[in-house]
Amino acid sequence: MPVRLILTAIVLFVAATPARQSALPDRVRAAADSITAEQLKRDLDFLASDALLGRNTPSPGFDTAAEHIAARLKKAGLQPLGESGTYFQRYTMRESSVDTAGASIEIGGKKLSFGTDFVFRSFTGPISGTSPLVYVGHGWVVPDRGIDPYAGLDVRGKFVVAHGPRALPKGVEIRQIGRVAVGASSPQDEAARRGAAGIIFIPQASALKNWEQMRGQNLSGREMDPSVPSAYAAAKITSILLSSAAAEALMTGERAAGPEIIARGDAGDYPASFELTQRVTVNIPLASSVEHRPYNVVAMIEGSDPALKDQYLTVASHLDGAVGTRTVEGDAIYNSADDNASGSAGNLAIAERMAALGPKRSIIFIWDSGEEQGLWGTRYFVANPPVPLDTIVAHFNIDMIGANRTPGSSDASSATVAGPNEVYLVGPGVLAATADALLERVNTGYLNMKFNRDFDKPEHEFFYPRTDAGPYLERGILTIGFFTGIHPRYHQPSDEARHLDPAKMEAVTRTVFASVWAFADTAERPRIEKAIPPSVPRYK
Repeated sequence: MPVRLILTAIVLFVAATPARQSALPDRVRAAADSITAEQLKRDLDFLASDALLGRNTPSPGFDTAAEHIAARLKKAGLQPLGESGTYFQRYTMRESSVDTAGASIEIGGKKLSFGTDFVFRSFTGPISGTSPLVYVGHGWVVPDRGIDPYAGLDVRGKFVVAHGPRALPKGVEIRQIGRVAVGASSPQDEAARRGAAGIIFIPQASALKNWEQMRGQNLSGREMDPSVPSAYAAAKITSILLSSAAAEALMTGERAAGPEIIARGDAGDYPASFELTQRVTVNIPLASSVEHRPYNVVAMIEGSDPALKDQYLTVASHLDGAVGTRTVEGDAIYNSADDNASGSAGNLAIAERMAALGPKRSIIFIWDSGEEQGLWGTRYFVANPPVPLDTIVAHFNIDMIGANRTPGSSDASSATVAGPNEVYLVGPGVLAATADALLERVNTGYLNMKFNRDFDKPEHEFFYPRTDAGPYLERGILTIGFFTGIHPRYHQPSDEARHLDPAKMEAVTRTVFASVWAFADTAERPRIEKAIPPSVPRYK
């Protein structure tokens, strides 16, 4: 054969190799194709039914959903990874409530009463005693901007006094998404880290408008016990918001007097930090403390390859829903259909079909709890994994996969919902070129869905922190997320199964199935190849 023809043949062979490597074997394609819209709709309808009341953590509805999934996993032959040979990985959550009738604060001999003189912004447990006070302005620490109002001050065992509850450094924008502040440490987090006894907030004028509403808020705290370090963890410190009169009494005779310091706080013109001359006596008794035992559903398919079976993929969807208390248009049931009965149904279909294939790497399937409360289940899993954490090579997150922006649908005008044959892919583009290329090849050779990359950017909140995969990423694990976007029903009673598209769920679930199989089958160990963005804090 002429040299020219030989070279041409080599080029054609190399060009064709990725396609052949990414092609699904017939048995894998058949398993993926057996995931149907009809089955997904049945599971969606059950998980999002009125009877389960949104599957709150903890609740009888969550228990019913978990038992349904566990029964199916057992039938499919997956290995349980929970306690005592079950599929349930339990953890402790403690719910503590404040005794408002007995709560009081004394400043300069004047006793302040709950509801009239102060309300709670967070509650983590009882406090009793007399403490010094340290004023720290806005209370935020922003390392990249050199902002640290605690510099040179010792606040351990003292009450921190700061403007709030939403004061910020003047001219500085801090992205706050739920409990997570990107690139900054909040007054609550920083005061707790430095060992303060608590926080007393000097009120902003805007906060006082909602005083009556705030009287009934933050009267209990719910958090894992022990807590797991994460940016998603609840505040570890009790904080109190004063009325204007109480704040003036607190600051009387100090370096910055009451009326002046309130006005300066509203203007963002914070005085320099200083220790107050007077002390505060705080008595916040506990009304009750209840221990709950929520749980994740966890199962495994052991890998078939002796050299690869000790490497693990995790495939997760949060089983709980965001159950509110407000009735909207006569509807008080938060069914949590798209968020996240849709992902939970898809995860179950993947686990059942994958069990018969014998993937080379081991795969752990997780339906976690408490996602809507502070990622309790996910945080517990990464702190107490059933396998060494450094053997988990990639984490797939399936959250909200039922919305479809098609003409005539419920989401026809929802700009942030994926369109026909489209799904948002989040994580691999930021973290790993090799993993990203594998996903693209598998997708191109199978259903060829459109991967929307709008959220696959290091600065986007859906990359971090607005994802259930956050605690995995915080620990250096490659994360890959599939979802179909945010719609007006998000966290509303209207998030019902009737608005979702089972055919869209089918396409996404099949695509995730093929992707998981490819990651389990590839000879090269999946890994993060790029620097994790600095906006992601790291924990062990």
